Amino acid sequence: MAFGLTAVLFVSACSGGNDNGLPEESLTPAPTQTTDSVVIPTPSATPVAYEGEQNTYGDLLAALKAAYPAANWTQSSKAEDQINNSEVSYRSKDSCSMYGYPSFQTALDNDLGSYGDFWTTLGSFGQLGAILISAESCVEKTATVVNYPVTVQPGADSNVLTASKENINDCLLRLSSCFLDEGATLPERTSSSFNKALTELDELAKAGFCVDPYFSGGSGGLNSCEASTDHPGVQEGDYITEVSMDLDILREAASSPSAQRFGKYMIYGDGWALFITGSTEAYKQTFIEMNKVINGTLVAKY
Repeated sequence: MAFGLTAVLFVSACSGGNDNGLPEESLTPAPTQTTDSVVIPTPSATPVAYEGEQNTYGDLLAALKAAYPAANWTQSSKAEDQINNSEVSYRSKDSCSMYGYPSFQTALDNDLGSYGDFWTTLGSFGQLGAILISAESCVEKTATVVNYPVTVQPGADSNVLTASKENINDCLLRLSSCFLDEGATLPERTSSSFNKALTELDELAKAGFCVDPYFSGGSGGLNSCEASTDHPGVQEGDYITEVSMDLDILREAASSPSAQRFGKYMIYGDGWALFITGSTEAYKQTFIEMNKVINGTLVAKY
């Protein structure tokens, strides 16, 4: 299984004009070029179609009961017990909560990584998607029937996906299917493989893109600065956000363009991704100018 994509493959799967070239090169306009003529590559995101046995939510409930009978699983029919657009909700007596979705992609698009005081665990059951909110013991006891690509402590033989530029490219193209390759394991929730200080935010602050010129990005996690409204499209209260945790970056790259959870534009490199939540076409020039400062790969997700 190959996770890395060459630059040629990435561009061949992107839509845009004839001046695309490498993603990085296509984002720097010539002196006579106007912003409107700059083509920002848009990955032709295509999830892999599921070809296995078709399961029902009833099959999922039966499998949970068989795998973990002591939990006394029950289905809730209350609308308030559904979260993040889930279609079904199953509860156990030891406070495990399983939410069902029509596909793994739909589950990923609705997975925020946490819910209240709990982490979420993304899973698949045949063609169905699932989000489990529970203690880790529930993950272990249901893992025989639900495929959880995220594990708390990957084994020594696991091929743990990191937020390398190649893997980000792969997820942008294949969406959630990049999580389900045989032998692949998603990183721990707080893993930051590149141990990267968020220097891109420092550079953008110095260049006048942040309201606070003395903003300093820390290492790991998620940092943001309030964006200056002096730049095209930026609205008061917008934040430029940079992420360096592997799972957050990969989840962003693998989310459906139609979900538009992170906005239209994204800039990324090895171990980091930067975006403005809710960005639209009106932000195009701002992202082009920001990328001139930080020299990442700029793409439009839709």
